[in-house]
Amino acid sequence: MQTLAEIEHFFLQELHNAKDVVIQPFMYQKQNGLVIYLDSLVDEKWLERALFDSMMKTKDQHVPLKENITALTVEEFKSAEECLPFCWIGYGIVVVESNPLQFLALKTPLTRTRAIEEPFNERALRGAHEGFIEDLTINISMVRKTARVEGLVIHTEIVGQSLKKEVAMMYIDGKADTAIVKNIENKLKAIDEDLISSPGTLNELLQESKKSVFPQILYTERPDTVVGNLMEGRIVLFIEGNPTALILPVSFFSFMQSVDDYNVHFVLGSFLRVIRMIALFISILLPSLYISLVAFHFEVIPQPLIISVKSSLQNIPYPPLIEALIMEFTIELIREAGLRLPAPIGQTIGIVGGLVIGEAVVNAGLVSNIMIIVVAVTAISSFVIPSPEMGSIIRLSRFPLMLAAATFGLIGVVLSFFVILMHLIKLESFGTPYLSPIAPFNRKGIKDAIVRFPTWLIQRHTFTSSTKPLNGDQKR
Repeated sequence: MQTLAEIEHFFLQELHNAKDVVIQPFMYQKQNGLVIYLDSLVDEKWLERALFDSMMKTKDQHVPLKENITALTVEEFKSAEECLPFCWIGYGIVVVESNPLQFLALKTPLTRTRAIEEPFNERALRGAHEGFIEDLTINISMVRKTARVEGLVIHTEIVGQSLKKEVAMMYIDGKADTAIVKNIENKLKAIDEDLISSPGTLNELLQESKKSVFPQILYTERPDTVVGNLMEGRIVLFIEGNPTALILPVSFFSFMQSVDDYNVHFVLGSFLRVIRMIALFISILLPSLYISLVAFHFEVIPQPLIISVKSSLQNIPYPPLIEALIMEFTIELIREAGLRLPAPIGQTIGIVGGLVIGEAVVNAGLVSNIMIIVVAVTAISSFVIPSPEMGSIIRLSRFPLMLAAATFGLIGVVLSFFVILMHLIKLESFGTPYLSPIAPFNRKGIKDAIVRFPTWLIQRHTFTSSTKPLNGDQKR
C-alpha cells in the first residue's frame, strides 16, 4: 500500500515539479487526503465549491467522499498512474488515505473562450452567421441547438500519447452506417501518435487511401453545414481546442458546394454550381492547353488570333512551359505572402504585386501578354472553389498536366487528365465512391450533385446509409 507522501512524490516527479502544480492536504472523516491539480487548467473556485464546501456542509460522518462531492463529473480509479492523464485535461485529483486508497478525478476545467463569430473562410450571404470556436462543449451545444433531433449520438475518445486530446464523434442513429461508425471508433482507439493537435493530423491518420492527394474528409466551421451532413447520414468529428469539424464520408462534389446554394432559388444555386465546375476545368486545363497549342498545335488556333499570338511570342526567349512555371510560381508567392501578412497589407500585396510584376515581366520580354492572361484567369478560377483543401489540390494538379503538354502536346494533356479521372473513379472515402453519384451513376442522387433541384424533389429520396450513393451533399 502506498502512502500519501509516496503519491505526492509520484505526481511531482511525473509533472516535473512544474510551477503550476498544486498539492493541498485535507482531512475527511479523520482520514488524511490530498488534492492535486494544475492551477493553469483547473478552476480553483469551482474545485473549492465542489469539494471543500460540500465537505463542510455535510453532517453525516459516514457518507463516502464520492457521494459528498457536488461536481457533475467524478471518475473513480484504483491507482495514481490511472489518474495522471486526467491532470492534463483540467481534472483535480483527490486521494484519500483509506484502505485501500481512494482515487477520484473531478472535472473542473478552467474555461477561456472567445466570442462566437462567423467563420472567416465560410462566409454566407444569408443564413446563420456563427461558427465553431475552440471550446468542444460549446461546439457540441451549437450542433444540438441547430439539430434538435432524436437519435443524435456523441462519443468521446482521448487520443494521443504525449499530448492527449479529446475527440468527439457525432452521428445520428439510424442514418449513419454502423460499419463506418465502428470503423472510425476503432481507428480512434488505435491512434498512438504523440501529437494530435490539428484536424490535418487526424485526417492523415484516419483516411484509408493515404497515397491520394485528394481530400477525403471535408472541413467546416459552420454548425448548419454540420447538421445538414448529419441528416444525410455522415459522421462528424470534433477535436478539443480546434474550431474545425471533420465530415466523412464525402464525395468529390461535397467540396464544390457552398452553404449559399441552399439559401437562394434553386435555379440560381444550380447556376453557381455550374460556374464552379467550369472554373474547376479552367483551373486544371487552361495552362496545359495553351502550352500544347502554342508548342505543338499552332494550326488549331483561330485565324484572327494567330497574328496576335505570334507577335506576343516572337521576342520571348523561353518556351511556353518556362513562361507558365515562372508565372505560376510568382502567383503562388503572392498568394502565400498575402496569407501571412496582416489583412490590409495582404490585400495590397496581392493587388499591387500582381499589377507591378505582370507589367514588369511583360516589358522585360520574359513572359508574353497571352501567358499573363492565361495565368490570371487560371488563378481566379482556382479561387472560385469553395473548399480551400480542394482548391490547393487543383492548383497542384496543373503542374503534371503542364509537363505532359510541353512533352506530348494535346495527347499528353488528354492522357494525364484521364489518369486523374481514373484515380478519382477508383478512390473511395470510407466506403463511399468518390465520384458518386456520377460514378457509379445514381439518377436520384444527381439531383443534388452538379446542379441543385428544388428542395421538395431532393428530400423525397434521402438515403439513410452513407455506404449507399449519397443524393448530394446538402448543407443547410
